[in-house]
Amino acid sequence: MESYRLRRVVIALSFAAVGIASLSTYDTLPIPPPLIYAVQLVGATLFVLSAVGCYRIHSMYPERHDKPSDFPELMTEGPYAICRHPLYGLLMVNQLSIALTLASLWGLTAFAASIPLWIALIMVEERELIEYWGERYIEYAKRVPALIPIRIRRGASRGG
Repeated sequence: MESYRLRRVVIALSFAAVGIASLSTYDTLPIPPPLIYAVQLVGATLFVLSAVGCYRIHSMYPERHDKPSDFPELMTEGPYAICRHPLYGLLMVNQLSIALTLASLWGLTAFAASIPLWIALIMVEERELIEYWGERYIEYAKRVPALIPIRIRRGASRGG
C-alpha cells in the first residue's frame, strides 16, 4: 500500500476511534474533579496548539503532496530539522488532547491503540522516502529523529 493511501486510513480511523471513544460519558478518568478540570484545561490547550502547528506545517506543502515526487525538495528545515514527521507527531498530540479535554479513559485507550497504526504509516513512508531520495534521506534520518524530537545518546558520559 502506498503511504498516501495508508495515511488517509490511519488519520480517519485513529481520529474516529479516539473521538467516538472519548464521547462515552461512562468512563471519566478516575481522578477528583479539581484534577479533571486541570487535565481538561491541558487537553484544550494542547488541542489548540497542535491544531495551529498542524495548519502551519501543512501550509508548507505543495498543493498536491501525496508522493515524494510531489515535493520539489526534501524537507529538512523548520519543524523538519527537529523531527522527520512533525505533522504526524502533532496529529497524535491532537488526538491525545481530545481524550484529555473530555477526560476520557476510553479515549486514552483508543489513542494508545492507534499508536501502532502511526508507527506502521511512518515505516511505510520512510521506505518510500528512501526509495525516492536515496542517500540524501538516509543521511537526514541519521541526523534527525523520526517522531520524538530528542535523541538519547548511547555511551555518552554524564560528566562535562
